[in-house]
Amino acid sequence: VALVNADGVTRTRGGEFLARYRWDELRLSVSYVHVSAVEPDPDKAGRRTVPLTPRDAAGMTLSWEEPGRGRIGLEGFYVGRQSLPDNPFRQTSRPYVQIGAMAQINLGRVSLFANVENLLNVRQTKYDPLVLPRRAPSGSWTVDGWAPTDGILFNAGVKFKFDGNSERR
Repeated sequence: VALVNADGVTRTRGGEFLARYRWDELRLSVSYVHVSAVEPDPDKAGRRTVPLTPRDAAGMTLSWEEPGRGRIGLEGFYVGRQSLPDNPFRQTSRPYVQIGAMAQINLGRVSLFANVENLLNVRQTKYDPLVLPRRAPSGSWTVDGWAPTDGILFNAGVKFKFDGNSERR
C-alpha cells in the first residue's frame, strides 16, 4: 500500500452554517454545508469536480429532553449530488434524504434507549448495482459508495451509571 499525492493543485472552497436554538426542554440544531472542490482530471487536460464530494449537504435535529426522565428526538439529513467519474452506471449520484429517530427513558441509574436510522430505507442498490460488470483497471469489483448500502438500522440498549450522579448533561 502506498499513499501518493495527486499531481497538481486541488482547490476547495465553501462555507458552513450551524445554528442551535434551545427553548425550555426543546433543542433544535440546523446545519448547511456548501463545497466547491476541483482537482486536475487524470484522464483529460483540465479540471474536474472532486469525486464523492457533495456540493450541498444539510442536517436538522430536533429533540425534547426532560432532565432525569428521558429524551426523544428526530433528525434529518440531505446529501446533494456527487461526481462519480469511475462509475459505469451514472456520472452523477442522486441526492437523497435520511431520517432517524431516538428515544431514551431514565429509570434511576439505568437508562433504556432505542435508535432507528434511515427510516426512508435509502440504499444505493435501489438505483444501481454495486458490483461492476467486469473488474475495473484498479482491480476493484465494486463501484464507490455514494449513498447508504445497509438500509434501515435499528439498535437498542441499556446504560448503567455507576457514580452517584443519576443525571449527566
